[in-house]
Amino acid sequence: MISITLLKRDIKTCMKPFLLVFAVICMYTVIIVYMYDPDFAEMLEEYQQKMPEVMAAMGMTGIASSLIEWMQIYLYGFIMMLFPLIFIIVMVQKLVMGYIDSGSMANLLATGNSRRKIICTQALSTVLWMVLLMGAVTVAGIFSGMWLFPGELNVERYLILNISTLFLQIAVAGLSFLCACVCSEARHYYTVGAGLPLLFFLMQMISNMGEKLENLKYFTIYTLLPAGEIAAGKGCMIQNLVLLFLAMVLFGSGIWWFQRRDLGI
Repeated sequence: MISITLLKRDIKTCMKPFLLVFAVICMYTVIIVYMYDPDFAEMLEEYQQKMPEVMAAMGMTGIASSLIEWMQIYLYGFIMMLFPLIFIIVMVQKLVMGYIDSGSMANLLATGNSRRKIICTQALSTVLWMVLLMGAVTVAGIFSGMWLFPGELNVERYLILNISTLFLQIAVAGLSFLCACVCSEARHYYTVGAGLPLLFFLMQMISNMGEKLENLKYFTIYTLLPAGEIAAGKGCMIQNLVLLFLAMVLFGSGIWWFQRRDLGI
């Protein structure tokens, strides 16, 4: 049960940040694919040796023997994690927190739509925007790979990698969505709804540096994306199921809380 009118309004609300984030990710994707060359590989391996901690923190470690492994190393440790996260924070603020913080939620309820209908629409819109973002990025990656290096990209593994990344980003979006449904002010949302995902992301970066800090990977949601294993052709079914279950719990909890909270209307 959703509001089609509100869903259409969400398109105008989120189109600009979507296009901006997509443009940045698309640019990096094309550049990384273009750099798939033995000379660049040697140069980046030298960076790994000279700045091991910095490169490890950004997830850019390892030696690529194929285009899919190259993309996984230099895109999915940092770029494909950070920029979708920025989009999630902005999007959830616009779709949920903005209405609550400004008091505009009263206007939505005055249209005759129930709380459940409104929040379910915004939850669906959040998921659809993430699907659209990852879908557009996937198309850009396949096109650039086939254009610059015909026959080099393992499309099947690339699709699996991006589907798993999508599940991760939806779970992260669910966390921000839940925080937006709980918080009453934007400053609280940015502290928790943006702060927690950013903290998880930083913990993942720190854990990549290894040694004693490696145990931090057990406390962040980003560990559930086995990008390296997927690029190598290994399975990821368990991690994907966990991410989907987590996403359903987070979005479901957000919807449940929103229906029962005091909106101060």
